[in-house]
Amino acid sequence: MRKICSLWLTQLCLSIVGISILSGCSSDSDDSSSDYTYAYLQFYNASPNGANVEMREVDGDSFGSAQFGDTTSMSSMDSGEIELEFIRTDADDQEVEIDTLTITLREGYKTIVVMSGDFDAPQFIEYSYERETLEDHFRLFGLSVTMESTSYDFYLSDAGDPFESANYLGTLTTGDMVEFEYWNQDDDSSDFDEGEYTLYLTEPGSTDVVFESQTLNFIYETEYLMAIRDVSGAIQEGTIVDTILNSSTVTAITDVEADSQYRIYNSTELASALQVTFGGNDDETDVTFTLDSGELSDFTAIRYGDYRVTVETSEDDITDLSNKLVTLNQGESKAILVYEADGELGAVTFVESGLPQAYDKTVNFVNLVTDFDDVDFYLVRNDETIDTAEYDIQNVEFGETNTEVLPSDYYEVIAVYEDSNEEQVLLDRTSLFGFNEEQNYIVTVEAADTPTGYEINILY
Repeated sequence: MRKICSLWLTQLCLSIVGISILSGCSSDSDDSSSDYTYAYLQFYNASPNGANVEMREVDGDSFGSAQFGDTTSMSSMDSGEIELEFIRTDADDQEVEIDTLTITLREGYKTIVVMSGDFDAPQFIEYSYERETLEDHFRLFGLSVTMESTSYDFYLSDAGDPFESANYLGTLTTGDMVEFEYWNQDDDSSDFDEGEYTLYLTEPGSTDVVFESQTLNFIYETEYLMAIRDVSGAIQEGTIVDTILNSSTVTAITDVEADSQYRIYNSTELASALQVTFGGNDDETDVTFTLDSGELSDFTAIRYGDYRVTVETSEDDITDLSNKLVTLNQGESKAILVYEADGELGAVTFVESGLPQAYDKTVNFVNLVTDFDDVDFYLVRNDETIDTAEYDIQNVEFGETNTEVLPSDYYEVIAVYEDSNEEQVLLDRTSLFGFNEEQNYIVTVEAADTPTGYEINILY
C-alpha cells in the first residue's frame, strides 16, 4: 500500500481588514529549503447540487471528504501513479461510487482534483503546479467552475484603490486554471507582494464590475487558488470566490454588493395577525406585512445591512417586540421565528445553510417551548426506535437552535424532555415525513392546543 502521511496544516490565522482570507498556514513559510520531497494531493468539491463526497485510493486509504465549497486537507505522498475513487453515502448508509480517476503524482508538485458541474454527471479534472519556497511573496492562481460556463476578466488592485486603478490579470474560462503575473515585480521576486488587495470581476472585455470583494489580506508565503463558483442552498443566485490553500478550511468571498434575504415565521397562537415592520436601514424603505398564527413568509430579498425589526399585536395583554436588531450580511439568508412567552413577543434568528439540499438536508431544530430547560429531538426511520435512531439532537434549550444534516429519507420526528426522575416525556411526534425536497427545513416544537399541550411543526 502506498505510503501516505497526512499533512494537517494549522488553521486559519485571521488578520481582519474587512475580510482576511485564508484557510491555513502551510509549510511554505519554512525558508530553510526550496525542495519539497513529497507529492501533494487535495480534493475540492465545486458541484452545487451534489452531496458530501469522499476521495480515497481504490482498495486503500481515505483522503477525507468535502461538502460543496470545501476541500479536503492536503496530503503528502510518494510520487507515482494512483487510482482514486469518489464516493457518497446514500440514505441506506450504502456507498455509491461516483467515478474513478487515475492520476500521476510528481515530487514537489501539488495536484488538486476538482469536481464540478451537474452532480448527475460531474466532471473530475486534475490541476497541478510545482510548489516553491517563497519569502514575503505569494503566487496566485485562478479558476472558474460555474455551472453556466461563465467567463470572467480578473482584476486586482491595491487595497483602497478603485476599479479604475485595478490591474487586469487575465480572463478565466470555465475549466482552465491560470497562474497570474504580478504587475509590480521587483528585483527580489516576480511573485506578488504580501499585503492587502481588492478583487474585481467583469464580463470579458467589459469594464462593468459584476463582483467586488472586501479587502483581502494575503498573509501567507504560499500558492493561493481562487475559484469562482455558484451559490447553493437557501440563496439560489449569485457568485462566490473560494480561496483555497492547503487545509480543509476554505474562505468564501462574497460580492460586497450581494443582496441578502430573510423569512419570518409566526409561531404564536394569538387570534389576531402580527404586524411585522422590517426597516431602520437608511438605504432601505421600511417593509411592513402581516402574519397569521402558524404562517411562514416567503423569502424576501433585501440589501445587506443592520435592520430594526418590530412585531406588533392588537392583543392588549401581550407586549410587542420592539427594535430587535437583525444583521444581514452579503449573500446571507436568515430565518426569524417569532414566539410569545410570558405575555411578551420575542424572536429567534439564525443563518440558513448555503449547502446543496439535493441529497443531504440541512435541518434547523428550534425549541420554542418555555416550560423545559431542554428538549431532545429524534429522527426515527421506519426500522428504528428512539433507542436505535441514528440521528438525534440533544439538549436544545428554549430559544436556541441546533442543526443536523440528514440524508434524504422519511423520518418520524419525536420531541421529548426528561423529567426530574430522568424519565422521558413525550411532547409530540409526527407521522413519517419525507425530507426529500431541495429545501432548507426548519423543525420547531411549540406550545399548542393538543393532548400533550405541544406540537412539532416542519417548515420549508
